[in-house]
Amino acid sequence: MSTPEVQRLFLALWPSAAVRSALRELQCAFPGSAGRAVDDGNLHITLVFLGSTPPERRHCIEAALDGLERPGFELRLDRLGYWRRPQVVWAGSDAVPPPLTSLVEDMTKAAVQCGCMLDARPFRPHLTLFRKVRKPPRDLPDIAPILWPANAFALVESVTASSGVRYQVLNTWPLGGGVSG
Repeated sequence: MSTPEVQRLFLALWPSAAVRSALRELQCAFPGSAGRAVDDGNLHITLVFLGSTPPERRHCIEAALDGLERPGFELRLDRLGYWRRPQVVWAGSDAVPPPLTSLVEDMTKAAVQCGCMLDARPFRPHLTLFRKVRKPPRDLPDIAPILWPANAFALVESVTASSGVRYQVLNTWPLGGGVSG
């Protein structure tokens, strides 16, 4: 009898092609020494990190999310930051839309009810642009805001391969009354 496969999962905002293109342009504007740019296909904003998840827990979480009804919203990525310890440059927002905060709270409750042990740190939406940035940038430039219409969220698996980590969307849920774009 085989053991069910445990997956490394997270819930995320997944960018549209237009948002992904704007993020790629932002990455291209950085000097070559900025570190390793995150691959286009891996750009996202983690909402809740679920970690190693057995199939029965995944099914519980998906069932809970099936009943979740939340409005769409627009996220404005308007600032850059650098975290020394993980050596990343990220894009974030000065103002977190209240519907995003509520969505993350509901997701967190569902995950905990399904048996997930979650990180207790407060949610700060950010998108990693570069990894392995060994030398901290002196001054991060001001950026033109990137408007991200959030019409859905996704369940994503982190898959480690010989070529590196890639993220695979497993399921998506719409946000009602979404913002077009």
